[in-house]
Parts: sequence; structure tokens; C-alpha cells
Amino acid sequence: MSGLSSSIWCVLVALCCIGWVKVDAKLKCDAVRPYFEAQGFPASDIPKDPISSKELKSCGGISSGGEVCCSADMELRLQAKARERHEKATRSTLSRLQQLLATRGTRFHSFFKDLLETSKKGFHEMFKKTYGILYEQNAYVFTDLFKELENYYTKGTVNLDDAMDNFFNTLYQKMFTVLNSQYLFDAKYLECVGNHMKEMRPFGDVPQKLGVQIKRSFIATRAFSQALTVAADVLKNMQTLRASPECAAALTRMTACPSCSGIAGNVLACGDMCANVMKGCLTQHAALDAEWNHFVEAVGKVGERLLGPFNIEMLVRPINLKISEAIMNFQENSADVSQRVFSGCGRPVLGRRRRRRRSARETDFESSNFDQETSEDGRSTTAAMLDKLVKEIRQRVRDSRQFWIYLPYQLCNDGLVVPPSNTKECWNGTHVDKYLYPVSSDGETQTLNPEVRGSGPRHPIVRDQIFALTTITSRLRSAFNGQDVDWVDAEETPYGSGSGSGDGVDEDDPITDDEDGFREESSGYEPNPAPPQTPKVVPPPVSPGLSPKVEIEPKVPTIDNNDIDLNNSNNENKNDTTTAVDSGATRQHISLTRALTSYLFPIAVMWFGGCLTEWL
Repeated sequence: MSGLSSSIWCVLVALCCIGWVKVDAKLKCDAVRPYFEAQGFPASDIPKDPISSKELKSCGGISSGGEVCCSADMELRLQAKARERHEKATRSTLSRLQQLLATRGTRFHSFFKDLLETSKKGFHEMFKKTYGILYEQNAYVFTDLFKELENYYTKGTVNLDDAMDNFFNTLYQKMFTVLNSQYLFDAKYLECVGNHMKEMRPFGDVPQKLGVQIKRSFIATRAFSQALTVAADVLKNMQTLRASPECAAALTRMTACPSCSGIAGNVLACGDMCANVMKGCLTQHAALDAEWNHFVEAVGKVGERLLGPFNIEMLVRPINLKISEAIMNFQENSADVSQRVFSGCGRPVLGRRRRRRRSARETDFESSNFDQETSEDGRSTTAAMLDKLVKEIRQRVRDSRQFWIYLPYQLCNDGLVVPPSNTKECWNGTHVDKYLYPVSSDGETQTLNPEVRGSGPRHPIVRDQIFALTTITSRLRSAFNGQDVDWVDAEETPYGSGSGSGDGVDEDDPITDDEDGFREESSGYEPNPAPPQTPKVVPPPVSPGLSPKVEIEPKVPTIDNNDIDLNNSNNENKNDTTTAVDSGATRQHISLTRALTSYLFPIAVMWFGGCLTEWL
């Protein structure tokens, strides 16, 4: 009996111990009360003892015992907070890239405007010193040209072909009148003079070459500037998207349910779970990935053009010399041109009034250095900074490739997940243990995502941003190929965006290089990269007092508010400008003899013409 009594006693003790364990293991809410108070819940709203989980929607199935430490009202408020934190983190990430592109775009715009203004000022000073009162009396012809170029860059509403034709036609009539000042010309006769301009080519091939160069460079420059503005607007508009109810529920399960289940402390989610939640929440954002990547490539290609054959500084800075060359060509053939005009339009009548001889003060040629302030390599300081900025912008935009695909990982990186070494000590959605579901594929389709399934139709905001990216990419392609771009929907704002189309470049000066198949008709334009691999989780060193992070390296640039480091060329190789494009790809030089002839010859002609008038 004693042995039987001992056995019974042991069984009773064991049962009591088991009962004590169950009592000790019972859910207690005191441990999580500080967390809820920190979230702004008053003490009266926090359950003192566990309550039934039947009324909960997101956290109802996390407890095997059917009890939790938060009410249905608390769950709704926790869900609202989780959604708010997610939307704030998303906006912050998009805003950084938006500000980066907007800042660079503004700086590019400012540099270009400075370059154009400097060129206009240098042009005025040079022609005033060279041609004196003759230039001042007809200065509007040249200032109108610069106004047209400025209007094209600002509004895109100017036809560059018409602008250049009108400029040289007006210049032709003015010069013809000056070189034949002993005659009287009425409007009808001057109209006849203008009609014969193209067949006589009084300026040589300068108008045709300069027109093509201006057209290509200004179209590419404006498209590049517009692209930065459009991209910044896309990022800004995407910040207005709200998280879906399914996303909000998943965020709640990931961030708030651990506390509702009575787990004290800051329990972080498993990395794979967070990736699935964020991919499901950001399906609308992922819809931009393909078109954004096309946009990135197009910006890079146009940037190469701006550093090479379409370099705007190589065109704008010496534009005074190019126009002087055109004037010189006319002067050298003025007698022949005049006789041909007289043959076609009739000989005009001589003027009755004598032209007074111009004083030496009015026609004196002052030898001066008409070049702009240049650095050691002969480039203007503003232009050198512009080149640096183009290189930096091209690299920054290139770094944003697959930005929308890496966005979920970057948000998870922001203190939401545990290091990969703690894969069994993380919240998997129901309890602390390893997450068993696979990571969903990247992209817009998330029908197999175990956390947030289905994305539904694209939001109207998303459709609008995709259209904006498609449109500016098409315009960048046209600009790269030297084609016209229609900016019809960009008239209201200086940096508007819209659909673009264009006809081919001048047949006399075609583009011969295809730049790795980037031509409009080439099938090699659209990239076909391998699908991005899920970033591997690497445990970074954790500083004391900081929450551990998953080390994921998405290629997302960070905003830099400092000035551009002009000593850093981003290790860019200089473009090979030896391809057969046109003379705009290299710096234009005029020999000293030819330049002096260009400036002195018209003075001599005018003086000689004045003498003839006096004799007559």
C-alpha cells in the first residue's frame, strides 16, 4: 500500500505542477500596456485582462486560446496608425528622389539660361563694336532671334525652322539694302529680294548648317530639362495614393498584432513577410517600373548627345562668329548677288537724297577680345558647370533604374524587419517563429502573394503617370534622333509635358550613327534586362541602442543638398564625337585673317559706298 500511495502522490503532484504551468502560461496584458499607452491609448481603453478575439478582424486568429489584449476599437485605431506610418514612409522615400530630380532640373535650367544670356550679351557687344551704328539701327533683327530661341526653350511654341528662315531672310534684306544704299527699295521690291534668297544662297551653307545645329541642340536641351520636371511630377503625384484596405490589414498583422497577442517589447517582422506585405501594398507603384526604366535609358542617351554632337555650349557660345561668317559670305559675293537680284526683280531707282558719310567714330573697328570668359580648357565657366551637371544628372537618373521594384525592400529596411540571422526570432504573422511562405515575385501582379492578394485595376493617378512617362520618353527618343518634338500641351507651364511627334531631320545632314540601336526605328531601343533578383539579406553591424536592420541595397539615390562637386566627373568617359553628324560636334574656329576680313570688309564697303554717294 505504501508503494501505491507513493505513486498516487507523485501523480497528484505532477498534475498540480501542470496546472501551475498552465496558470503561469496564461496570457497577461500588463506586459503590453506600456506599448499601447505609448501609442496614445488612454488607460481606460486598454484591457486589464485578456478578452475574446472574436470581434477582431486582423488579429483575431493569432491566439490559440482565443484571447487577446486589444479590443476591436483598438484594432481599428492601430490599423489607422499602421496605414499612416506606411504612407508617410512611402511619401518620404518618393519625396527624396523627387527633390533630387527637381533640384537638378532647376539648376540645369538656371545654367542654360545663364549660358544663353551670356551669349546674347557677348553677341551684342561684339557686333556693336564691329559694325557700330549700322548694327544698332538693326539690332532688333538679332535680338528677335534670341527671343525666339528663349521662347522655344521656355514654352516650346516656336517653330525653329521658321525662326531661322525668318532671321536670315530679314538679315538678307537688310544687308542688301545697306550694300546698295544708293538705291530706293519699297516693300514690294524687298519682297522680291527675299523670294530669291534660297536660290542664290547669299550666306553660303551657314544658314542650313546653323539651322540644323540649333534645331537639334535646342530640342535635346529642352527635352532633357522637361524630362526632369516630368519625372519629379510623377514622383510627386504618386505620393497621393492611399493604401488599400487589404494593405492596411496586412500592415496591422505585421506591426500591431504582436502586441495584441501579449508579446512585450519591439518584436520585428520576418524579412520575407515584410517583403510580401510591401509588394502587395505597392502593386500600383510597381506598375510604373517598365515605363520608368525606358525613361531612364532615354534620359541617358539624350545626355550623351548633349555632351557630344548636340552640345548646346558649343553652339550658343560662338554663335556670333557663325553669323559673322554668314555676313562675310554675303559680302564676298555681294556684287554678283546684287546683279542677279536686279536681273530678277528689275533695277531700282537711285535715291535723290545723298547719304551722309559715316564718321570714323561710327565705323571705327576696335580690336578687342570678343570671347567670353573662359577656363583653362577654353570652355566658358558656365558651360563647364553645365557639362558637369549633365553628367551628374545622367548618373543620378541611371541609379534610379528599377526604383519601383526596389521600393518594397527599401521600406522594409526602415526598421521594420529583423536581421536575417534571426529568422526564427521574428514575427511571422501569427507567432514568433520562422516565416514559411515564399517571397512573391516582383511587379504589379501579386495574385499569389500570401499577405496581400490581388491589386485590382490601375488607379487613375497611376494611369496618368504612366502616360506622362510614355510621352516624355517618346519625346526624348525624337530629340535623340534630331527630330522635331511637338510641345502642344506644354504652352501653359515652362516645364510642361505632353505627347510628342516629329518628322525626320534634314536630308542634307542626316544622323549616321545609331548609338547602340537607340534609333527610333530600331528594335534595340527597349531594354530587356533579366528580372531583378530578390536582394539577399545580409546582417549589418548593429550599433548599440539601435534597432537591427535588414541590409538591402536598392539602387535609390539620396538627395544631396550640397553644391555639385565639380571635381568629380563621375568617372564618365568623354563621348566619342568623331561620328559623322555635323560641324556642330566640334568647336568652330575662324582664323584671325578671316575674322578681320569679316569685320573690316563691311566697313570698307560702306565707306566706299558712301564715297560713291557723295560723288553722285
